[in-house]
Amino acid sequence: MLRKLLWSLLIAIFIIASACSTSSKPNGSEVEIETSSAELLPSEVMTATPEPTATPTPLPVTRIDNGAYYIFSGELEKARLEFEEVKNNATDENLIASANIYLARIKIANNLCKNAIPILESVVNSDSIKNNLRSNASYFLGQCFLEMNQFGKAALAYQNYIDLNPGILDAFMYELAGDAYVKAGDINNAILMYAAVAGDSTADNQVSAKIKLGQMYVLEADYTNAVRIFMEVHDTSSNDYTRAQMNFLAGQSYLMLGLPEQAYARFQESVENYPKSYDTYSGLVTLVNEGIKVDEFYRGLVDYYAQKYGLAIDAFNRYLNANPQHNGSAHYFKALAYQAIDQPLEAIQEWRVLIKDHPADRFYVDAWEDIAYTQWAYLDDYRAGAQTLISFVKENPSSESAPQALFDAGRIYERGGYLSEAAATWSGMIDQYPQAEISSRGLYLSGITLYRLNNFPQALESFQRILLFGGNPTITAAANLWIGKTYKGLGDLENANTSWRQASEADPTGYYSERAKQLMEDQAPYSIPASVNFAINFDQERFIAEIWMQKTFSLPADTNFITLAELKENNTFVQAVALWDLGLYQVARTKFESVRDTFSQDPINLFRLTNYFREIGLYRSAIYGSRQILELANMSDLDTLNAPLWFNHVRFGDYYQEIVAENAARYNLDPLLLLSLMRQESFFEGFVASSAGARGVMQIMPVTGDEIFGYLGWPENYSAEDLYIPAVNIRYGASYLSRMRDYFKGDIFAALAAYNAGPGNVLKWENQASNDPDLFLEMIPYEETRRYITNIFEFYQLYITFYRTNE
Repeated sequence: MLRKLLWSLLIAIFIIASACSTSSKPNGSEVEIETSSAELLPSEVMTATPEPTATPTPLPVTRIDNGAYYIFSGELEKARLEFEEVKNNATDENLIASANIYLARIKIANNLCKNAIPILESVVNSDSIKNNLRSNASYFLGQCFLEMNQFGKAALAYQNYIDLNPGILDAFMYELAGDAYVKAGDINNAILMYAAVAGDSTADNQVSAKIKLGQMYVLEADYTNAVRIFMEVHDTSSNDYTRAQMNFLAGQSYLMLGLPEQAYARFQESVENYPKSYDTYSGLVTLVNEGIKVDEFYRGLVDYYAQKYGLAIDAFNRYLNANPQHNGSAHYFKALAYQAIDQPLEAIQEWRVLIKDHPADRFYVDAWEDIAYTQWAYLDDYRAGAQTLISFVKENPSSESAPQALFDAGRIYERGGYLSEAAATWSGMIDQYPQAEISSRGLYLSGITLYRLNNFPQALESFQRILLFGGNPTITAAANLWIGKTYKGLGDLENANTSWRQASEADPTGYYSERAKQLMEDQAPYSIPASVNFAINFDQERFIAEIWMQKTFSLPADTNFITLAELKENNTFVQAVALWDLGLYQVARTKFESVRDTFSQDPINLFRLTNYFREIGLYRSAIYGSRQILELANMSDLDTLNAPLWFNHVRFGDYYQEIVAENAARYNLDPLLLLSLMRQESFFEGFVASSAGARGVMQIMPVTGDEIFGYLGWPENYSAEDLYIPAVNIRYGASYLSRMRDYFKGDIFAALAAYNAGPGNVLKWENQASNDPDLFLEMIPYEETRRYITNIFEFYQLYITFYRTNE
């Protein structure tokens, strides 16, 4: 009891002594100041508890930090003012040099490389300035020279980085120098640069440098060495596209050496093994033009993937005519080719041949599914599409694909407006396939569909059956929520509230449980803005988290939780820091994630990394790191609500606070909604792009960015690259969301769905939902969009939990 009392007193003393607030701005200073609560913790023999004392940070260092954050967020004028203050007031030449580098970066961002060069050269040429600063300046000097088409100077600047800061980013800088030498037409020096990387087995960019080296040998007409390099890459790569590219490049070099047989062998290997690569198609063209015999099936396959659909159909026909004992593959891809050139009836006929003649083929099930899809999506025959899948189940009742086929048949009926047939199809799944997980989803959707038909008694029966079969907490909460809504539809408010209360208890923090709480209060989603407080003292919260860490993981009393000393012994971490300092965030993030994985079972270094990630602005990795620590402490999702606030304020951070607040006010949006949306879209990473091409912290497509610029006329000289700037991206995202909100008359669910799936889709769903947000959610046929809405809702509720005022 006495130790618990001492512990409580220590925390209380620290809270009283702490400063009022610490911002969540990334730290950009070159000076590492380490203060850990560990030195303040009582040991087993201490009889007194010293108060922690704050170490004041010199104002110029603080301004460097602030300016670095503003550059990171894209607020360049604010950044410039901070760095000008450092130049005017600092006495430390390294701080002034750091400010000058940042000022040069601002000029580069504003397309003023000519003005940046003298600033950078003054840093590079000063021997009294730290080499890491001089090397950074040399890199940006190289970028400027590159922009101004002074390629030889750019290459020398990149090499100078290595001279000033050796052993850190050598391979990266050598490749940049090689690229610059190529642009300068200096192939010999380019070969030297690429060769330096190609011989480094530890370099992440070894493969790309090897390929470039081989291409330089081609330019030098050294085809023997080119083939050697290309085949080295081919033989060590596990990537089909890389292997196909190397076969094509090696084949071209073999042709130049007068060795056509070796060239054709390279092209043939790709045709038979890597049909999806366009390099394979290029090799195929050579084979065909030279009259080399090629297997017609593989030829058709390569043509199909190269989108030469007519050629593919012809090749498949030749194959089928010449090979009466063929399998179903040629029919399958021939059908896909017909579908691609908008000949759906011919495609269906080809799939039917496959089904009739090749019932054991690997594409047998796919053929049924593709016929159904083509019938409803291309021919607008929803009944036929659903019946095709029902016929598949009747003919193949024991197929593992049968439950999914029935589910899809119900969905096709529902898409076509045949609600009674959809409900009947879905409800029958649980009887026919009770063990299939998707059958519970079918029963659930049958209840939703019956509810839409105002058939409340049968809807109630469907939802109640779900509870009888059991399931995970989410399913239980969802069923109870809809039981409550169905009771309300029947006029039984007492049972409705009872069901909603059961729903609210089934899956705490889950969407359906949280939404059920609102239904008990007759509230619409997002209808009551939360009263929150973002004045967070991260130092104070970190101190309390460190105490928790010591107790939870039985750590020594003198543990230093923020030192980077051990991490700096990890070369990948050192490289990541260097890349981050150069603004190469995406490459740096990959290396930081590798480091986080290295220390995945080490709570102390995970804590250090998480704290560091938050400070520099690597928010996604900080969020994952925080959750990892809680997992190491064996905490469930529900348990984490009671973790020290530091962990949850990292996981649900008020990142880009000023920009979010400004745009929330500008567009009359709840800032917590914006934060929740950003967390869902990118985990607050402004430098990322999705596989679909969406960019930045709010994941905006370039075409949408052009549209928004048309409305705003801001920023000046806008380009799609500006979407990677958080200050631009957040305003664009807020603007678009507000327009969707207004278009859908204040319906936030509809606005979010439009943000994710487009307003055209939402109009269809909304028209069938009768202004019911809960029904609207269930009407959405895309799992991604439904999960998108529920995730943001859950995040929003957690933001309220972690930032709610005490009023």
